Amino acid sequence: MRLYLVRHGQSTGNLGDALVGQSDHPLSELGRAQAEAVARALAPHGPMDVYTSDLPRAVATAERILAAWSLRDTPGGLLDAAVGRRPRLVPDPRLREINLGEYEGRPWREFAGDEGLAAALAADPLGTVVPGGESLAQLQERVLAALADVLAAGGEHLPGLPQRPLAAASAEASGMRSRAPRRAACVVTHDGPLRAIVNHLLAVPAGHWWTVTTSHAGISVVDVADGVASIRALNCTAHLEGVA
Repeated sequence: MRLYLVRHGQSTGNLGDALVGQSDHPLSELGRAQAEAVARALAPHGPMDVYTSDLPRAVATAERILAAWSLRDTPGGLLDAAVGRRPRLVPDPRLREINLGEYEGRPWREFAGDEGLAAALAADPLGTVVPGGESLAQLQERVLAALADVLAAGGEHLPGLPQRPLAAASAEASGMRSRAPRRAACVVTHDGPLRAIVNHLLAVPAGHWWTVTTSHAGISVVDVADGVASIRALNCTAHLEGVA
């Protein structure tokens, strides 16, 4: 099974220095252009189901990806041969960005200037909970559970991720119950969740959580077969050349 992991296009919340987290922000003008570029880049590789964070900036990006297949070849769009139906848009709140709690919408300098929180994060990067929000460990747990359901829908799994029947119950609750083998799926999410996935696959130590780079509208490609993952591309941005 092939996974296309996509970060949403730039949002209006990314234009300043405020922390965005789970706040609602639409795509900026540049973000819309980036989302269209992603859609063009993925068009030859689909159709496939698109699993997305339910936050507006991610949904808007996912909708453009899905629309690129609906406009091709036939009035109703292409069928996904792997399952004999048209691809779906599947929102999943587990794919949201990290909950920054009391720091949502506040300037980065205030977060960085919280000496107590900084000390806690230095001592325990994954386990420290942002006041009123969540920890990186909690973020990673929910994101990997969502990823497990995407893989299970394609008949695949990865060590360290929840397995059936737990994944089946979660899939039923989120409308992802299809058990037909799938050749590919697209996941549209955010910076934090993408780091959670890639860091898990690479077994990155907690102290190096921020080493991986994710760009707006960047694409990563992961192949999963028989419980083994192979990263084929990481944060590819070639499709964004010429996008102002």
